[in-house]
Amino acid sequence: MKVRKIKYSLFASMMAVVAVFLASCEDTLEIGKLLDESQYEDIYAKNGYLRDAKSNRVTNIIDLFTENYKTSVRLGLTKAPTVSSSVKVEVDAAYLEAYNKEHETTFKLFPKELITLGDEGLMTINPDSKTAELSLSVTGGEALEEDVTYAIPLTVNEAGSDIQFNNEESRHCMYFVNDMRKKGDVFKGEDKPKGFLFIEVNDVNPLNALSFQLENGKYLWDAVVLFAANINYDAASGRPYVKCNPNVQYLLDNNETLIQPLRKRGIKVILGILGNHDMAGVAQLSPQGCKDFARELARYCYAYDLDGVNFDDEWSDPNVDVNNPSFAFPSYEAGARLCLETKRAMPDKLVTVFCWGKMHSLDQVDGVDAKEYTDIAVANYGSTAPALGQMTLKQCSGVSSEYNLHRGGNLDANTAKWLMSNGYGWFMGFAPFPNNYTDIWNRLEGAEVLYGSPLKEPSLFYKKNATEPSVWPNDLQ
Repeated sequence: MKVRKIKYSLFASMMAVVAVFLASCEDTLEIGKLLDESQYEDIYAKNGYLRDAKSNRVTNIIDLFTENYKTSVRLGLTKAPTVSSSVKVEVDAAYLEAYNKEHETTFKLFPKELITLGDEGLMTINPDSKTAELSLSVTGGEALEEDVTYAIPLTVNEAGSDIQFNNEESRHCMYFVNDMRKKGDVFKGEDKPKGFLFIEVNDVNPLNALSFQLENGKYLWDAVVLFAANINYDAASGRPYVKCNPNVQYLLDNNETLIQPLRKRGIKVILGILGNHDMAGVAQLSPQGCKDFARELARYCYAYDLDGVNFDDEWSDPNVDVNNPSFAFPSYEAGARLCLETKRAMPDKLVTVFCWGKMHSLDQVDGVDAKEYTDIAVANYGSTAPALGQMTLKQCSGVSSEYNLHRGGNLDANTAKWLMSNGYGWFMGFAPFPNNYTDIWNRLEGAEVLYGSPLKEPSLFYKKNATEPSVWPNDLQ
């Protein structure tokens, strides 16, 4: 009896659905009316887009450690042409001028005489192919200024009649160039995995990254995160803001002696942003809140000569007042949007994430993939970072170690080989207290596999806020 009742119930439900469907069709379909096919035109179009071939990104940061840097520019089409089609790519000073005006930036044009485009900028896509590539060479010159970010704005100025561009942005590709030739102490090879180090600045001097030096003189850590400033809620203004505790603020106020020595050796210095027990969080801001907070982050990075930010979605109160125009319910989309707006506010700086909370699964926002607005993704201890969106593993950490509590993975010889064979671009370390140097060095023995040179035995360290090194381990307290 029960079975029969269920059958009758299912039949009734199905009939109701059919009735609704028929009614819907009756309301929307008009027999004899010509179908508007304009919405389908794009599926036949050969829409073009310009990208850096090496990173597959619209914008790319070039750290010029050697005299020459080579990459390729790629033209992609949504549909292969039936006949050969050509475009002309040129350095477009007018586009940079417009870009600076729109984004309130002051990027300088990279000297044209130091740029070489293959085939004089001409790219041809052959039938049955959707891509073509063009070599791009950048050369260092004596005229380049230190601590100045240059831009190479590339534009498709001429295109065959059968190639179109959906919007103006798809015609452009932008490179931001930093002259690092006098800051080469960290450069260990373009394709080598790099080190990403979090320093607990409440207890440890960031200059301790200089304790980690290879026998060949190169420094191990390529990027150092000042962990951490906070995102907090300002009740008076009703908006989120950057809050720096006294330890963080001391480093910023004394950045010439406590931060810039790292940057002068080529080490990127990144400001960590962490929740702080109120409703402000890196993944719970509204679109307008994201724009406002991103602009504030950009002001910090430019004012204190920092190289970017790291977002860590922890310690925020999820009970958000969504009636406040600066906030939204916590979501992956909100986290992605903050990263996107931050990259828009400072495209020449690094936007990095600790893959935790709502920063674990970033994808598209406003049609922009995570690879375009996230430069580096690092994982929790003992984990590997996922490739967010269309990111490559070269942008991700393959091993993460926690040094203070002795957790997570180790960069041993086998792990180092695994990183290289699988294409991971980073390894991560957290909280290198000088008291633990012996253990940390044992956990980093794979450095020799990565770079062909082992770590030097530790000999120096920096006490809190000290600008001159102390002798390790003799001066430990």
